[in-house]
Amino acid sequence: MMILIAYILSAVLILIDQISKLVIKNWIPLGKSVTIIPGILDFHSTYNTGAAFSFFSGKLQLLTVISILATIVLAYFLKDVDFKKKKIYSFSLVLIFSGTVGNLIDRLFTGKGVFDFIEVTFVDFAIFNFADSCLTVGVIMLMIYLVFFEGKNKPKTTEVENDG
Repeated sequence: MMILIAYILSAVLILIDQISKLVIKNWIPLGKSVTIIPGILDFHSTYNTGAAFSFFSGKLQLLTVISILATIVLAYFLKDVDFKKKKIYSFSLVLIFSGTVGNLIDRLFTGKGVFDFIEVTFVDFAIFNFADSCLTVGVIMLMIYLVFFEGKNKPKTTEVENDG
């Protein structure tokens, strides 16, 4: 049942990502910007042919293969979700999976890379999209879980010396 919830949540997040990209693509011509909140937020229609911060720019096929493999691995880990006992872990996996699939869809079906449009203008930062936000928040949540919660509820084992 938990895995079904995880996949439903993922589907909703992927849908939000794809719809937001479609709306912006149809509203703002490629390469153009629209100010949403002056000095804070613009929507800028562009494609990123790389990964985060344009790393591996132009390596679309390699990034597509990596994204497919990551999707398979993440789908495997989704079997362990438990929203009652491991909330942070479960939501982090859903977010990472959703972001990975959202950007994979772009790589597979656009042939141009990942469509990005969110531009924060008060700092010099990369243009990103909703899937990127899911990935970032998910990775941060997973790190918090691993550092602060993983293994904290497990019984401690102690070594017993054998004098024997």
